[in-house]
Amino acid sequence: MLHVSQNIDQKFIDRLQQILEENIENEHFGVSELAMAVGVSRSNLHRKVHAYNGNSTSQFIREFRLKKAIALLQHQEGTVAEIAYRVGFSSPTYFNTCFKDYYGYPPGEAKTIHQRTSFENPDRPGINSKYEGLNSRWMLGLLLTLMMIAVLSTSYYIRIGQPSDRAQSEYTIKQKSIAVLPIKNWSGNPDLDYIGDGMTDAIITRLTKISSIAKVTPFTSVMQYKASEKSAVNIAEELSVTHILQGNFQLSGDQIKIKLQLIDGHNNTHSWSEEYNGTWNSDDVFQIQSNVVEHIAERMDVTIVDEEKEALNKNPTQNREAYNYWLKAKYQSLKYTKEGMENALPLFEKAIDLDSNFIEPYVDMAYVYLFGGGSWGLHTEKEAWQTAKGLLIDAKKIDSTNLRVKSALTDGLYIYEWDFETMERNYRTASNLGIIYRLQSGRHSEALEVIEYFYKEQPQSVFYHSFKAQALYFLDRKQEASDLLRSSDKLYSDQIMYLRAASRFHYYLENYAASKALLTKLLAQFPDRPPVVLWLGALHKTRDDDIEGANLYLRELKRRFNTGESGSPAWFLALYYSSTADPEKAIEWLRRSYENHDMEMIWLREEPALRPLRDDPRYLGIYHKVGFPLPAKTPR
Repeated sequence: MLHVSQNIDQKFIDRLQQILEENIENEHFGVSELAMAVGVSRSNLHRKVHAYNGNSTSQFIREFRLKKAIALLQHQEGTVAEIAYRVGFSSPTYFNTCFKDYYGYPPGEAKTIHQRTSFENPDRPGINSKYEGLNSRWMLGLLLTLMMIAVLSTSYYIRIGQPSDRAQSEYTIKQKSIAVLPIKNWSGNPDLDYIGDGMTDAIITRLTKISSIAKVTPFTSVMQYKASEKSAVNIAEELSVTHILQGNFQLSGDQIKIKLQLIDGHNNTHSWSEEYNGTWNSDDVFQIQSNVVEHIAERMDVTIVDEEKEALNKNPTQNREAYNYWLKAKYQSLKYTKEGMENALPLFEKAIDLDSNFIEPYVDMAYVYLFGGGSWGLHTEKEAWQTAKGLLIDAKKIDSTNLRVKSALTDGLYIYEWDFETMERNYRTASNLGIIYRLQSGRHSEALEVIEYFYKEQPQSVFYHSFKAQALYFLDRKQEASDLLRSSDKLYSDQIMYLRAASRFHYYLENYAASKALLTKLLAQFPDRPPVVLWLGALHKTRDDDIEGANLYLRELKRRFNTGESGSPAWFLALYYSSTADPEKAIEWLRRSYENHDMEMIWLREEPALRPLRDDPRYLGIYHKVGFPLPAKTPR
């Protein structure tokens, strides 16, 4: 279907084409990567592309590659095989098939047909070969007639790029989506929980490679249902998906048994069930994962195209022991605690020792160093960044096109080297730090727009709740921010990352009782005491007129600064003194934070606690030394 409202749509399509051009040689750059790069969900991307030209997103990507290919072929800029790889096809054979299906002739004939055809339009499939003898005016008239029919057939659209409410509702229902609930450990040994989590994550990862599935709920969003007693239909409603996969596994010796069932979330009917058996320490596990995904696709009535099948059957490593260590390490690191991260590091190292070409543990271990050193105080910032950077450089040697490697390098360069230029260039494809960068650089509306997309896709994600509250705060929509936090506090009171962020922004919103309540929960439930927690503790002790209690926190922050520990203790001391109306001490600690190259300095432009200092020439001097590409904010 050809959509008539193309002014705004064309701008969006132009952006998609620009991103595809930048990643043209990357055979792994597919629907998920494009959605992340443009900052929308998979389902929103599919809807926009479909509304524009009636195609799926995978078709859009494939046709873009084919149009680039025919231009290269017509100018003889390489062999067919060379050009196939240059435009991102994984094999010349598959390229030949796609090219012939689209243009009506094999790629080897592109040059000949280009030279002899007077009516030329390489963007339209098969036009050179199929319509070579037709009069161009007659063809133009036919095309215009077809376009008018298309215009009339789409008259029910009521706004640019968006279907009517009824059409939108029908469209949403037709889209196939799925959440894979954590596979339960029925082995009787809680030490084997990592296997169920690892299997869940692997199935989710493989499902995301199928472009005809509009939405696959991320691993982090389904983990809250690990011990849940909610029904499949209730979970499907909460996560806005059409299907739920649930199951369990048992491991006895080396023999693993996995039982799975697929539930239709709309009518709560049982769609399919299967039992899989194999040997744990073998490739059986990878084959089971591929079989599960193919069976799910069959039962959901979605199509897996050839290149997706190739990706589904690609194993992360051939070394089963390395895979096992990686699963254990991820299980520990995803606890988001100091103990979990410390436990994860040696396990990641063992995985790499066993298979030096296994790229995932390099990236996951790098992130543990990035954030363990940056905000948790596990390592000095210098040690954390040097180690993480080395891991990512090694990973890049294994696969220079890997987007997780690129994203992690961008994150590290930004928070440790204050490389604003690289982040500005890549923030649209960065990880969650791309959202944070939007907030830190004053792009609050853009940040909220991106957060909203992912918030709808991952409504249970602890991260997007706190991100959204921050964006609303910076947009002066403070009541909305307060309401969102208050509605989330009970849901995520056991999540350390939420407690840290929500306690901080409750304080900024002057919800002091709520901030203190969350901080008290954090202190009671977790032994971790990073500088941000010590700072919040000092603020609340000061408000309670407990000067000795506040001084205990402040002395600990100063001790950590003097011993060179990470987590930006000087920065948080500056925030404390700025908040308590002591500008001289605030500027002095801000200067030390700058000299120490604290990672938190990237918040210098937007940090609410520093508002009293914004018209101080000393603050402005530090601001310009950091190298921000934007002018400093004025006081308000």
